[in-house]
Amino acid sequence: MENTIWHRLSKLDHRIIYLVYTIVVAFPLIFGLGLPLPITDDVRAAYEVIKGLPPGSIMYLGCDLGATNLAECKPPIVAICKFAYELGHKIVVSGFWVDGPSLAYIWMEPAMNEIGAVYGEDYVNLGYRASMSSILDQSRYSIIEAFSDRDINGNRLSEMPIFQNLAKASEFTYLVTINPGYPGTADYIRAWRSTGDVSLIIDVPTAGMITTNGTHLQAGLTQGMIGGLNGAAQFEALIGYPAKATASMDAQGVGIFIIIAFLVLGNISFIQLRKQNELTKGGS
Repeated sequence: MENTIWHRLSKLDHRIIYLVYTIVVAFPLIFGLGLPLPITDDVRAAYEVIKGLPPGSIMYLGCDLGATNLAECKPPIVAICKFAYELGHKIVVSGFWVDGPSLAYIWMEPAMNEIGAVYGEDYVNLGYRASMSSILDQSRYSIIEAFSDRDINGNRLSEMPIFQNLAKASEFTYLVTINPGYPGTADYIRAWRSTGDVSLIIDVPTAGMITTNGTHLQAGLTQGMIGGLNGAAQFEALIGYPAKATASMDAQGVGIFIIIAFLVLGNISFIQLRKQNELTKGGS
C-alpha cells in the first residue's frame, strides 16, 4: 500500500514541481499560444479612436515612466507606435520622468526601423524635460521654443520635416499618455485638454493605476484606456500584432492553470491517503 500513486505524489520533490512550472510558463513566452482574450470596451474605444483618425494625424506620446515599468509599458508603446505609423500618423515622443523618453527611444528604435519609419520625418523623440507645467504651457504657443529646438540627441527640431506642419500643441490630433503614476494623465488634462488644445486622449496606465485613471474615462476626459499588460495584449489582438504582451498573458494563463492542477492533485492525494489510513486502521 505504500507504493500507490498517491504515496508517490505526496512525496514528490518540490524541485520537480518548480521545474515543471518553469517549463510550462517559459513555453508560451518563447513560442506564444494565442489563447483567446476578451476585449474590453475601454481598449476597443482606444483602438477605434486611433483607427478612425485620418492619415497625417499627429500623436503626442507622453512616456512618463521608469525602468521598473518595462514589463507593462514597453508592449503598448511598441504596439501603439506601429499601429499609428501604419495608419499614416506622425509620432512625437517626450516625457517628464527622467527615464521615460530614453527608454521609449531604446524600445521604439528597433520597431520603427523594422517597419521603415524615418526619424525626423515620421517620428521624433524630444527627450526629457524637468518642468512639466511650464513646458506644456509654452508648447501651446511654440513646441520648438518649449523644447529649446533640440531633440533627445541634440538635433535641431526646426530642421526636421515633421515640424514643418507642427508648431504648437493644438496641432496634435491626439494624445497618448503612458504612465504608472504622477506626473501623468491628470497633468496633461489640466495643461492641454482643459484649455481646448488637445481633446482626444488615450490613457495607458499600469495595472495599479487603472482604478484611479478610470475616473477620467468615466467623466469623458479621456476617450479610451489600455490598462496594464492585459490591456496591451487586447490591443495587440485588435491590431493583429501579437507580441510580448500577448505572450505574457499566455504565460500567466498556463501558469495559473498548472498551479490549480497541482493544488487539485495535492488535495486528491491527501483525501485518498486519509481513506487508505482509515481502512488500514479499521482492518486492524
